[in-house]
Amino acid sequence: MSKTSKRIKPSPKPQNALTYKPDVDAEIIKKTIGVIGFLCILSTILFNKTKEMGGAVFPVMCFLALGVAVAVLWFEGKLTTQNAVLLIIAAGFIIRLNYVIYTPLSETARLRQHDMYKFGGDKGHSAYIEHFYNNGFTLPDFNPTTKAQFYHPPLHHLLAAMWMRILTTFGMSYSRAIGSMQFLSLFYSSCVLVVCERIFTKLRIEGRSKLLALTVCAFHPQLILLSGSVNNDGLALLFTLLAVYTTLKWYEEPTTKNILMIALSIGLGMSTKISVALVSIPIALLFLIKLIKEKKKLYENILQYCIFGVVCLPLGLWFPIRNAIKFDVPLTYVQKLSPTSDQYIGDKSVYERLFDYSYHPFENVFLNRVATGADFFEYNPLVAIVKTSLFGEYNFSTSNEHITPFCRILLILNMVMIFLSIAAMVYFIVRKNRFADMPEKVFLVFYNVLMFVYFIKFCFDFPHNCSMDFRYIAPSCILGVLFIAAAREQFALDFKKNEVAVKAVKITTGAAEILFALTSIIVYIMLGA
Repeated sequence: MSKTSKRIKPSPKPQNALTYKPDVDAEIIKKTIGVIGFLCILSTILFNKTKEMGGAVFPVMCFLALGVAVAVLWFEGKLTTQNAVLLIIAAGFIIRLNYVIYTPLSETARLRQHDMYKFGGDKGHSAYIEHFYNNGFTLPDFNPTTKAQFYHPPLHHLLAAMWMRILTTFGMSYSRAIGSMQFLSLFYSSCVLVVCERIFTKLRIEGRSKLLALTVCAFHPQLILLSGSVNNDGLALLFTLLAVYTTLKWYEEPTTKNILMIALSIGLGMSTKISVALVSIPIALLFLIKLIKEKKKLYENILQYCIFGVVCLPLGLWFPIRNAIKFDVPLTYVQKLSPTSDQYIGDKSVYERLFDYSYHPFENVFLNRVATGADFFEYNPLVAIVKTSLFGEYNFSTSNEHITPFCRILLILNMVMIFLSIAAMVYFIVRKNRFADMPEKVFLVFYNVLMFVYFIKFCFDFPHNCSMDFRYIAPSCILGVLFIAAAREQFALDFKKNEVAVKAVKITTGAAEILFALTSIIVYIMLGA
């Protein structure tokens, strides 16, 4: 057992950042990423996505095995926080792998994908990936606005094409290699779990609060959906969270190495999807706060910021600058659907879109879309993010007619979780606590609020049903559980003399998180059964 590993405790004691000893060994976490990578490669070899695959036997057997492992560790007194974290990451990997197994992707099947179009065509993420596969990884030499999705920075598509090339070089058929791209997304989504654990640790959230927060991340439907999606959202989310983690690490240890890690995270993220640039705004605010606070280190900080800019700006902006120079494409260009599209909802007023609930939006638990059986297209972005965070833009009842009641329960629990996260965010920012200094709190809260404001603006700038997908602000679900975990522990410290209130808060938040995770597991096993 690692020396830093501790038995699970309900309420950790406050510790100074300099003397704090994490309850999970960093070296173990690094090795976990290697294990995830190996399992993804093994899955690529074992599972042929060109064939019909599904059922509930695989995940049920895996979860039973994990249950046995938990029981054995518990009875032997070895169920430390570290071991529990590793088991949660394993469980999160299993539910994602199961989702990938029963979600087909091939030349003829593209279930629950975004803007893929068909393989062998000339538009969409599929054509973008195939361009690199077929043309020696050279950039398209035409105006990217003329073909759908080619305006995106190419890092994700290059990696996917390289992965396909490696597989076909070793004898895998082209059709099977297409489906195997999902195992790259599985790797990204599983690594997100690891980064979440590091963020929680960096903020000194430990014990049961960390385990509950990580459990929600492990089984959050949005992160499960991303594990099977072959567009660039999964990799963009991973780089975004890496930027958050490295920023918190740099604030505590302001070394050149750490600020370079922030620059690489943002730069590579923007080379994947330009919207990753949004995280740079709260990071820049934190840079400014630190510059003002540490006047004695003015030149040292300015030098670090210059190094950051020299690395981040070229890495993040080279593709849009190239397109601006060669094809006169605006730097912030995003493809827009036509007002003649059946998904167009720009004819609705601001009041209707935000405040009109007379149409009883939650009668249908899934996003209202004509394409999936509804009578109209959903137009309220506040309703849409509640639904799409759980089920994407899809109607799960077409895959399993018995799934709807469980989806409705999950929807209710999701609203409870949203309410708790908002209340916790307010408590997190207004109370002085041991988890973060005020600049760190401002950074995290400002980023969460900024994402929401950006999302609402995006929905009105691009008034189509598909623009209201929660995947555009996926980091907010992770920040939400972070706020809940920090607020729960801080509340216990603030009101330690009121045991009844402390117990009530812990039971309420803990029950909501556990029920949310369990219901999500049931829904996503039933979806493939």
